[in-house]
Amino acid sequence: METSSANNTSRWAKHRQWLPILLGAIILLAWAQMAGGGPLFKSIIAVDIEQQRANTVFPTPQQGTVISQTFLPRHNGLREVEIIFARRVEAEPSETGRIYLRLLDEAGQLVAFQELQTRYLKHNQVYTFRFPIQENSRQRRFQLQISGNESNKVTVWGYNLDVYSGGEAAIDAGPLAAAAPNSPAKDLRFVSRYQLTVKDALGMLGMMLRQNGAMMLLALFLIPLPGWLLLFAWPGTKRWDPAAWLGASFALGAAGWSLAWTLLTLVGGRWRPWSLWLLFIVGWAALGAVGWRRRRASAAAPAQLAKSRWHWHHALLLGILLISLAVRLLAVRDLQFPPWVDSSRHALITAVMAEKGQIPDDYQPYLPVYRAPYHFGFHSFAASLQMMMPGALPQLLLFLGQLLNGLMPLTVYAGSWFFTRRRAPSLLAAFLVALPFFFPAYYATWGRMTQLTAMFLMPVLIGLTWQLIRGGKRWRHGWWLIGLLAAGLFLVHFRVFLFYLPFVAVTWVGSRGRSTRQLAAAAGLALLLLAPRIVHLIAITEPVKALGYNIPNYNAFPTDYVTTGWERQFIGLAAASLLLTVLAGLQRKRWAAAPMTLAGWVGMMFLLLAGGNLGLPETSLVNLNSMYISLFLPLSIFLAANSTQVWRWLQRRRWLIQGASNLLFGGLLAAALLFGIYRQITILNSQTILARTEDEAGLAWAADHLPASAHIAVNSWLWLGATWAGSDGGAWLVPVTRLSSSTPPIDHIYDQTLFKEVRAFNQEVSAISDWSAASAADFLKSKGMTHIFVGARGGFFDPASLAGNPEMEMMYGRDGVFVFALAP
Repeated sequence: METSSANNTSRWAKHRQWLPILLGAIILLAWAQMAGGGPLFKSIIAVDIEQQRANTVFPTPQQGTVISQTFLPRHNGLREVEIIFARRVEAEPSETGRIYLRLLDEAGQLVAFQELQTRYLKHNQVYTFRFPIQENSRQRRFQLQISGNESNKVTVWGYNLDVYSGGEAAIDAGPLAAAAPNSPAKDLRFVSRYQLTVKDALGMLGMMLRQNGAMMLLALFLIPLPGWLLLFAWPGTKRWDPAAWLGASFALGAAGWSLAWTLLTLVGGRWRPWSLWLLFIVGWAALGAVGWRRRRASAAAPAQLAKSRWHWHHALLLGILLISLAVRLLAVRDLQFPPWVDSSRHALITAVMAEKGQIPDDYQPYLPVYRAPYHFGFHSFAASLQMMMPGALPQLLLFLGQLLNGLMPLTVYAGSWFFTRRRAPSLLAAFLVALPFFFPAYYATWGRMTQLTAMFLMPVLIGLTWQLIRGGKRWRHGWWLIGLLAAGLFLVHFRVFLFYLPFVAVTWVGSRGRSTRQLAAAAGLALLLLAPRIVHLIAITEPVKALGYNIPNYNAFPTDYVTTGWERQFIGLAAASLLLTVLAGLQRKRWAAAPMTLAGWVGMMFLLLAGGNLGLPETSLVNLNSMYISLFLPLSIFLAANSTQVWRWLQRRRWLIQGASNLLFGGLLAAALLFGIYRQITILNSQTILARTEDEAGLAWAADHLPASAHIAVNSWLWLGATWAGSDGGAWLVPVTRLSSSTPPIDHIYDQTLFKEVRAFNQEVSAISDWSAASAADFLKSKGMTHIFVGARGGFFDPASLAGNPEMEMMYGRDGVFVFALAP
């Protein structure tokens, strides 16, 4: 009886620490609710309709004249409309003009009204007309009206070509063409925005899962399959934390698919949809049979041996993963294409691999490029998914990338557990990566799918390397796992593989050369697996020249990353924690070894990559930018390990200090949760979104209606060094339609002849200013162009000017996307 009472008292003492943590979180959340989110969670405002083209002004709306634009919002929560004012004369202090803005709903009822004094309005001033949130605005017709008094001298910008199909512009009450024949404007230049509500966010998540859930579910079982098979076959994982085991299986699976495609190609084999499905079914059937036998064996074992290793920490980890995936999906809710230049490259490589069933040695039939040195590890399972479940390639890449990003906390948890062998710091590290950290979520805005996949592998690789060198004897039997992961990392992303090597050196030197034989065996296995690829790369590239190649300012330190979000605070906290780690290391505290090693790893990478500032040689093969965006991994484990030690120290103090520290911890946790959710949903940089939703229909039309012999001119820009890249939806023409483009994805640089042709064409075409002249069409025809594709984002090709060119015929024009044919 006394023992039972003592156990209950001990259990209460163990769990009562969570009460002030919960209270601190509740207080913070209550304050945020009363403050309307405060500085932690602002209203999420996003673009709904974007018609940014402007080349002419409307007549000045004075007494009795009304400019109007109707539009159909795509989302609920219509919140504001942005326009640009125009003036024909400068403002005067004595000016008495007024301009009136009205928003009407589909029934003609007034929603909002605003009166502005024109003397305060400047030419080309961007103005946002804000009004109360319209909760059920989706697909309801609204009308924006702009009028003025008799003294008004301000009007608005528009465009003289119909570029928005969801509404029309008018003057007074009639259609524009009839009411104002002297005004060439056909559509208002405007941008509408909506406010995301919890209800609509949940609805969007449901819609995305309905549309892409089957592919994502297949990916969840396909990617870790090789890892499950390997870990099931090795008895050394029996004492692993279950979540760490699961994270390791995903990392090993990603590496395994890279190696599987490599080895099958090496022996002359090809993947087919049926062979992938056969492997998938047989693999999981075998795992199910083995798991069933093990379950029966464990059920027959004594209770103390059959005790479950699952813990309540794992329920929290599951919650973190669900939130992580949800906010990353919401970040791309309005996209049909993954952002930035890299994404169309990944689509091209995936399309080539899916068609050939092998790793690529050229880019046929999409491009006349006859070597393929780019790392293909990510594309191995992307192509597998495309072959097993054919669908829209841009959508597959978009949601596969966000799935991997959302699962990153799982492999970070696993890596942290291998370092610390404790669940609490591993959970904290996973939380930091899932929500408040800027990276890796920001990878999505660049389409950095290969580096994302490499960092998905890295936590498990460095964690197992740490245990191989620093752990007990039983960990040394797992050297082959490190060999497989290192080889897979090389195939997924060469730069990140180079970042891994200093970690091995720092850990090995800091451990005075422990486990050298096992480390050498792992290196030997990796080299054996990679030997064919390395020989091939040496044959098709110039390694010495590549190492010496240097792009000006390519290694500049990315200061903008440090000033965003809470990054400075996290860096400051890491600096303070470093002092704690050094003091603990001087006292020979065992827990300090891992943080000290991580700090040494980061320091060595900075030293190696900042060579230019120290008079050392530099190379553009790696740079500070690619290294800095990888630091979320050591930073998360470092902060989590130190924070856990501080928290454990505080729990040994008096109850008042315990309560106060737990209260503060709960508040900080809730603040990071709120800030992190807002940060992740709004993470994308709008400047990197090249292809828009409207481009999807335009590309589909081009694929269906243009001949296979078409050679299409597209908008472009000088991206990096001397490399030109597509600047709108035209960037996706080659991988999506297989049609020839004036600026194909950036892998065209691997053929010097094609690279020079693309560069020369774009240098000339970007200098042309008047696309309505017949000479502009003659230039395009002289370069072999037959058509022009203009995406919704646009570029140097002006649709209105092209439409006025007598040598061009508009074949397609809808929602800002145009296809023109050049006259033979």
